[in-house]
Amino acid sequence: MRSIAILTANNDTFTNPTLITLFHILKKREVEVLLFGPQQQPSCPENLTNVKEYSSVLRLNLFRNPKYFLKHWSTYLWIFHYLFHKDIKTLLAVDPMGLIAGGRVKRILGKKIHLSYLSFEIFFKDELKGHYLHLKEKEIFYSKYIDSLLIQDEKRRDLLLNENHITLNSEKIALIPVSPMKIEILEKIDIRTKLNIPLNKKLVVYSGSVGEWCGTKAIIEAFDNGFWSNDYWLVFHTRKPIDSYNVFYEKLLRLDTDTNCPFTLHPHPFNGFEELAGFLTGFDLALALYYPNNENPYYGKNMLEIGLSSGKFAMYMMLGIPTIVTPCDIYNQLIKKFSFGAVLEDISQIGTVMSTTGFSKGGALDLYNTSLDPANRLALYLDQFE
Repeated sequence: MRSIAILTANNDTFTNPTLITLFHILKKREVEVLLFGPQQQPSCPENLTNVKEYSSVLRLNLFRNPKYFLKHWSTYLWIFHYLFHKDIKTLLAVDPMGLIAGGRVKRILGKKIHLSYLSFEIFFKDELKGHYLHLKEKEIFYSKYIDSLLIQDEKRRDLLLNENHITLNSEKIALIPVSPMKIEILEKIDIRTKLNIPLNKKLVVYSGSVGEWCGTKAIIEAFDNGFWSNDYWLVFHTRKPIDSYNVFYEKLLRLDTDTNCPFTLHPHPFNGFEELAGFLTGFDLALALYYPNNENPYYGKNMLEIGLSSGKFAMYMMLGIPTIVTPCDIYNQLIKKFSFGAVLEDISQIGTVMSTTGFSKGGALDLYNTSLDPANRLALYLDQFE
């Protein structure tokens, strides 16, 4: 069996729909995937039998910290061992730390290895200091070893090429949205019955994290200030229960317990994208809101131009759920071509937007089928080094 290696410092590999699709395509092609990285949460799906995990420590300072000295050495020794033992010619590096590790390997092995950079997060030097600045400088240095690039859309491509001083021919760059494959929904959940929601209310879903960057503060503000339309009932879904130490905990709980408020807090884990899709498909409308801030490097310009790196947005499009988003270059362009929902300039307008926009499934489905289905693009991306 042919083999390919992936280096990542992320522990959420199996929540990334791009990587899940990539693993499935490689499985069909009978290609083994050696995944070097930390213990993954959630763990690898049982049906991805071609993925073999090797617990690894990938850190920035390779030799400076005695605590990680041996772990660093053993990680790189195992990587080199399997590259030679399996005769691996392709190395996929995920995000900055993955590229730094992959660049170190490529620097030693040279042209024997095709190094492909899979960029899902972009850090910007003028937003960084300390550890993250050092990380960025190393990422820029090892960018010169990249043979090909996977990134989500034209805007994010241009930002990364400029920030990292990358020069690659266009045929070496694959534009692939963070998006799930088409999912066959075996069981739909009756949201109204399950959560005791009145039949006369249209259903809106927010599904994701809890934080200012992802719209929690804005959603609370919409209800507290009367911006929300009472014709719509919001289900605020989180994968995990909200910690009582979370700054939004009490406010979300207050909205949930207010019998006059069309709001339900629904913390509930799902086992994979299929179960999540069965839950989401019962909604009339979805929210994918992003509010950049300087809290950390993930939430700055990286969030401002999130574009097609939003997996939740792509999931809603795949299910044909009209979606309200916050502005970015890509969404501003797409809304003119596909009536996928609405672009919300300010949270104070949300009630008006919900009440006056003629939402339909067609625009969302057209956008997914035309631009977001990742299968064919990922197959072409893999062809260049297979």
